[in-house]
Amino acid sequence: MNKKQFNNVVKFSLFFLLTVLLLYFSFKDARLDELLAGFRTANYAWVLLSVLLGIAAYFIRARRWQLLIEPLGYKPALGAVYNAVIIGYLANLLFPRFGEIARCGALAKSDKAPFEKLVGTVVAERAFDSLCLIAFVLSAFFLRVDTFGKFMRENVIEKLAGKDYLSGGLVVLIAVASAALLAAAAWVFRRRLRRNSVVRKIRKFVGGIVDGLKTFATMRRRWEFLLHSVLLWMCYWGMSWVMLFAIPATAHFGAVDGLVVMVLGSFGVVAPTNGGLGAFHAITSIGMYAIYAVPETDGLLYATLAHESQMLFIIILGIVAYVQVFLFSRKKIRHASQSKP
Repeated sequence: MNKKQFNNVVKFSLFFLLTVLLLYFSFKDARLDELLAGFRTANYAWVLLSVLLGIAAYFIRARRWQLLIEPLGYKPALGAVYNAVIIGYLANLLFPRFGEIARCGALAKSDKAPFEKLVGTVVAERAFDSLCLIAFVLSAFFLRVDTFGKFMRENVIEKLAGKDYLSGGLVVLIAVASAALLAAAAWVFRRRLRRNSVVRKIRKFVGGIVDGLKTFATMRRRWEFLLHSVLLWMCYWGMSWVMLFAIPATAHFGAVDGLVVMVLGSFGVVAPTNGGLGAFHAITSIGMYAIYAVPETDGLLYATLAHESQMLFIIILGIVAYVQVFLFSRKKIRHASQSKP
């Protein structure tokens, strides 16, 4: 095992340990008999509808990414982009935040698109998604200022405001000074660095990412990209809302409450755990109890139904996509090489 492989094993082990700890703390005080009873009495028609909205979101995300890729001069089929997206979700279950790299690698393999430029499009896509998430957080804050707004104010805003600004400013100052020193050193030794093969490869990779980031500015169907972004986040909202009807404790929740629960779940998904496992359950159940006084067991029931139903379909769809991209392509290459005279 080389150093890189060892580092990957250590990272995976740490993320997996964090996932296990969060799952433990989420379920350690739950009543197992009540939880099992909740699974038996849940309305799985709403669970299925939530899953179907999730699958629709995968296709919408694939089409939106396809629009970002087209300005690079490549036109991969929607099916190929969808397979890459699903493989990315599957990879996130195995290694947090690895999905973005995995989907770029899958599409680079299936359609021979430059990997580094695909990474740039994903960075642009994620930056736009971050803005959408912020917009939804603000919407939930003001639409439910008496409940969700109070929760955010007491658990996030006030705690952040109570931190030592001096220490935070010192960290920022050190970071800026370090960046300035590195930039100065790079300028002084620029001629020598330009001749270095490693530096040339890094410059090529960074240049590809920059080209990918520029795709939104050069995109022809910009309005279609924005429309698909709205549809994507509406699917996420719908997934969270309809799932609330699956259990009696939350069946009376309205659309705005579904928005609040979606925002809570988003905080869990972006946490550095395997596909949000553990973090999603902890943050969603704690938030639902703090904001709506939903019993802990019912909050965990909702979180488990929402997360594990999506995870099950990601595993199924991801395996199918992996077989199509990696195994079938190898067979085609082998068959083509054998058929040559």
